[in-house]
Amino acid sequence: MRRKRQSGPIEAIDNGLFEIRLTSDERATLLGFVDQLVEVMLAPPSDPRLRRLFPTAYHDNPEFDSEYQTYMRDELAQSRATSIQTVREVLSSEDPLTESQLYAFMTVLNSLRLVLGTLLDVDEADDLDLIPEDSPAYGQAQLYEYLGWLLEWTVSALSGE
Repeated sequence: MRRKRQSGPIEAIDNGLFEIRLTSDERATLLGFVDQLVEVMLAPPSDPRLRRLFPTAYHDNPEFDSEYQTYMRDELAQSRATSIQTVREVLSSEDPLTESQLYAFMTVLNSLRLVLGTLLDVDEADDLDLIPEDSPAYGQAQLYEYLGWLLEWTVSALSGE
């Protein structure tokens, strides 16, 4: 027997719409992180925080990678900027979201996690729960986990689970 998932922060509602159930403080905090993401995206291409947002496509061929970055970086940046604008609107409103708005929300959550993952230098084997509370990275690790939790709910809502 399949159990119904508990109600969470992101839920599908009638007519293909979705609801984000976050407090005004949570929305304001996320908006602040979105603003920080914009600042990171405006950093020079050599900024290490951008490593996972604009990954190397050709590790063994810098010439091919440079060409790839020339063609794709602007398109990736524009796509992320569009998603960021959508998320700003979504987080500033209590209105239900369309599927495309929820995809934008998912994109921004993932982008925030990519930047935090770079700062924390995490990989699949890392256990962020082992970071001590007095570590300077503790808050970032908690945020990384929170964004992952929101991302999980977003994916579940989009997949109809």
